Amino acid sequence: MPTISVIIVTYNRAKYIGAAIDSIVGQTFSDWELVIIDDASTDNTAEVVAKYAALDSRIKFRRENINLGITKARNLALRLAQGKYIAVLDSDDVWADSDKLKKQYTFLENNTDHVLVGGAVIVINENGQETGRYKNPAIDTAIRAGILLRNPFLHSSIMFRRDAAVSCGGYGEYTVGEDYDLFLKMGQLGKLANTDDYLVKYRKHDLGVTW
Repeated sequence: MPTISVIIVTYNRAKYIGAAIDSIVGQTFSDWELVIIDDASTDNTAEVVAKYAALDSRIKFRRENINLGITKARNLALRLAQGKYIAVLDSDDVWADSDKLKKQYTFLENNTDHVLVGGAVIVINENGQETGRYKNPAIDTAIRAGILLRNPFLHSSIMFRRDAAVSCGGYGEYTVGEDYDLFLKMGQLGKLANTDDYLVKYRKHDLGVTW
């Protein structure tokens, strides 16, 4: 069984998903599997992913024929994942640090009272150019002080304990904010944190909120 399962849920992201996968394959921590759910894309996303899966046995690819919607697709990926830890990457984002998995794995191994850890964010535009940076609250007390007012994690930056996520029911059945719901529920099971490391490039573009 892999130590870390990375999950990607995608829909019509042929333009971006290759870069997302490359940022996973390039990680220094290599004991991972990548679970990709293509939620009935109508472009050539499936063709792009299939080429990667053919080259790397750690990549597990499943294409849905009927669109499940973001929450059901995320929970399907969570059920298929086998790792002790889950890392998430939305298919239009990329990890900015090749030690991302190693750093978060080490943190969770050394801080057994924590169930989830995120990181700092580089914002990029559609063409990959940096437009800004920000850090979220770092320690558990600071996160809890504001978590009911705003989401203190970027989804593509997080790693969490799979057993904790499963025990709290996974992602909430919402059209938007399913990740926020998961963070709130996991916060009832253990501590939360963000590192100061810039771990992810978050792409802001006109094609939607997620995927």
